[in-house]
Amino acid sequence: MNEILTGDEMDLLDGIVAESIDPIAPPPELRRRILDTIRATPQNSRTVRQDEGQWKVLPFPGVKMKTLSVDEERGTATILLSLDPGSSLPAHDHHGDEQSFVVSGSCRIGTIHLYQGDFHRAEAGSHHGDVVSDEGCLLLLVVDAEDCRAA
Repeated sequence: MNEILTGDEMDLLDGIVAESIDPIAPPPELRRRILDTIRATPQNSRTVRQDEGQWKVLPFPGVKMKTLSVDEERGTATILLSLDPGSSLPAHDHHGDEQSFVVSGSCRIGTIHLYQGDFHRAEAGSHHGDVVSDEGCLLLLVVDAEDCRAA
């Protein structure tokens, strides 16, 4: 009969194994390289590589988003919004500010045309028209975290 260990039992076994292993100092050159790498890594920072994170498919054909960071203290979220060619996101209201930067492609937010490198800001409490992209678009957004959770 197969018995499955509980999480507490696994933690206990991990502790026993850890206590039974004598620490070994790494060779000096390896230790120096590890410490140099740690010192060169910015503390209190986060990097999300292009192939990291998960895209969330939104209930609008051809539209998806990836959350890059949530700042609980400021109440904001930084996200990528991807629109396939011919896709759109319906008009909506904003609980908080929305800052949009067009990374690639182009889109229209209501009647405003935005192209690669353009920036747009919608104020808290504002309403804007559909977001439409004929050629496809990648937007970097900083939004109110509450607006992000609603997506």
